[in-house]
Amino acid sequence: MKKKNYALVFSLCFVSFAMAQDITEETKKKKETLEIKTKKNAMSVSLGMPGIGIEYSRKLSNKFSARAKYNFFKLDDYKDGSLNINGNDVEGTASVESSTIDVLVEYLPFKNSSFKLLGGFGIINKMDINLIMDYDQELVFGDLVLDKDNFGNVTLDFSWKGVAPYLGMGFGRAIPKGKYGFGIEVGTYFSSSPDINLTATKLLAATADQEAEIEQTFESWKFIPLLQFRLAYAF
Repeated sequence: MKKKNYALVFSLCFVSFAMAQDITEETKKKKETLEIKTKKNAMSVSLGMPGIGIEYSRKLSNKFSARAKYNFFKLDDYKDGSLNINGNDVEGTASVESSTIDVLVEYLPFKNSSFKLLGGFGIINKMDINLIMDYDQELVFGDLVLDKDNFGNVTLDFSWKGVAPYLGMGFGRAIPKGKYGFGIEVGTYFSSSPDINLTATKLLAATADQEAEIEQTFESWKFIPLLQFRLAYAF
């Protein structure tokens, strides 16, 4: 009788082991199939500073992705009212144009979080800021009246170019888990100081001699910030 019980127990253990093996093999096959179907590529569009970005991303592993992005922006003759400088009303007109190419690596330090760290470099093809300042009022000296056309204007040009290292962070995977993904990124380029050109006309022409002082003032402008919202499509 005991032998029959032993045989029954052995049979049950063998069947349980065989079923467990089948379940393990089936789970393994499903996991392999899922890994094959996991999307490895993504295209994305971003908006913010420095402008509009178009990007291609490729998944290298569960934690790393490679990214290549082109950013561009252009704004001509933007006027934002009058500025008050030393008690005088000055009208400012700004024009901005930028074109950069980013080569980045994205790292996801936490398994169940979309928090990410970014590193790489940006190729700054063009990043120009042009400011034109005109007097927006007239001055009266006895019988002499000087309007803004008599004063002339002051033009300031800032220009960055070259290759700049980049570091950043954000939320939202380069390759979304689903078909679409949303993210936000913030970081900075570590560039050299901008080239500055100061020109002035008419009565303001004498201010052009202050270019050296202005260059010294803006010597610390070696950080170009980036803040962008990103929408990605995985395939």
